[in-house]
This record gives sequence, C-alpha cells and structure tokens, in this order.
Amino acid sequence: MIEINKEINELLFLGPAGSYCETAKNQFAVFFPSKNIIQTPYPTIKGIIDYVDNNETSAAVIPIENSIEGIVRETMDNLLNVKDNDLQITAETVIPVNHCLVSRAGSIRKIQKIISHPQALAQCQKFIAKYLPADTEQTEKASTSKAAQELVNLDDTYAAIANARTAELFNLNILAKNINDEKDNKTRFILLSRCTTTPTGSDKTSIAFATKNQSGALVKVLNVFDSLNINLLYIDSRPSKKNLGEYIFFVDFEGHLKDEPAQKVLDLIKLNTSFIKILGSYRKF
Repeated sequence: MIEINKEINELLFLGPAGSYCETAKNQFAVFFPSKNIIQTPYPTIKGIIDYVDNNETSAAVIPIENSIEGIVRETMDNLLNVKDNDLQITAETVIPVNHCLVSRAGSIRKIQKIISHPQALAQCQKFIAKYLPADTEQTEKASTSKAAQELVNLDDTYAAIANARTAELFNLNILAKNINDEKDNKTRFILLSRCTTTPTGSDKTSIAFATKNQSGALVKVLNVFDSLNINLLYIDSRPSKKNLGEYIFFVDFEGHLKDEPAQKVLDLIKLNTSFIKILGSYRKF
C-alpha cells in the first residue's frame, strides 16, 4: 500500500499523449487524488528519470519490461544512476499491447517507411515481412506516440506502429489492427516516487547488485535466497559499463523490505556483493 507522505505536484510519463505509458499513468493516478497535479508527457526515459531525481515534488511513470522483448534497457541503466535513495519504485501495473499500423495514407500499398519505438518495431517483424516490401525503411523513435505525432508532418509513404488511441488523437488512418507477432503482448510499467509503501502480504522487492570478483560469488548470492526460502521472481544482467566482463544484476524477489526475511536476505548477500542498490518494495500487480 502506498502512503502519500510526500507532496506531489507533477506526474511525468513517456509521451506524447496517447502512449501506452499514458494509459499506465491513468491507472496510477488513483494514488494521487488531488486534481491540481500537473500531468506532463516527456520525450525520453532518461530525461524523465533525471527530472524526477532533481525535483522532489515530482513522480513518474515509465516502462520497465515487455513480455516479448524483455527489460527496457534505458530504464534499467538510468535507475542505477538515481542519486536520491528516497526515489524508488512504489507501484507497478501491466498494460496489454495492441499495435496498429497508422498513417495519413488511405492504403497500406503506399507505405515505404515505418517509424516507431524500437521495441514496437521488433514486436511486429512478421507483419512487416508479410505485408510490406522487403526494402521498407524502419526508423526508431523515442515512443510509439511520438512516432504517430511525427506522421502529421510527413507524407503518406510513412506509417507508424502505435495504438488506436494515438491514431484518434492525431487524426490518422488505421491501416491494420493487432499487428503484434505475439498476441499475448504486455508491457509492465512502474511508478517512481518518494512516497513510502507498507507491506500488503503480496509484495515484491527490486534490487540491483554487483558481485565481488571472486569465483562462485553469484551462486553464493542466489543460494542465500534459496536458504531463506525466498522466491526469486526475476533476474537479469546489464554490463557495468566500467570494465569488460563486469555486470550489474537485477533481481525481483517476493516480500517487502519491512518484512524480517527480506531484511535478513539483504544483510547476507552484502557479504558477496561489491555494490547493492534498493530499487523499491511494492505490491505485486
């Protein structure tokens, strides 16, 4: 459960309007009943995290994982750079992804170029290969809604991969619906804030750590979770960007930091880690 014990004046989300992130933001808005909160679309994940890190009365909604493409690397990398330890993940939600091919054109036969977020492009490769020319140009944009917005100033040889709501907002034609290669496609979004959370009995904790440069260090860390019968929900790694072969590990595990087992596991894994960062404890979606 989230305790709104910090003043929140602004809620940022990856925009522009019409994005899947805006849909997630609307779900999180229930935590902030004040009608005076400014809701601001922002063009990049890095910019959002930097802004919230430096503005204590702000919070943010950003994507963190897709069921097909995995972690959102820009989110994970920039969460590591957050300076304010009070800024943490305080909630999560999952939004179904239903991509459409949208354009100013009235027919798919005119399309020669596609723009969208890199994950959206990757999630629709079978459709692109089947219905568009082999030499169709694909260009990455910061978000699906940003791509749709840019179509307003482009000719009708361009299309974007976005959702139906975005097409409506920017007066675009929907040339094809539900074009995802995998139909059960979902994206997980997180709420970053300085609010605190209390245990609900159905929580998860997210951490990032680097192991000591010792043989078997990662195994020793993972064995701690096993020995305390704590279920690991997720594990992944990203390059440390410091030395070749060094990695930061991201782990989600069941339990809340205010629960004794979670406190104990953190105390024990510190014996085999050179770095550890608490990303948040929050109710599982």
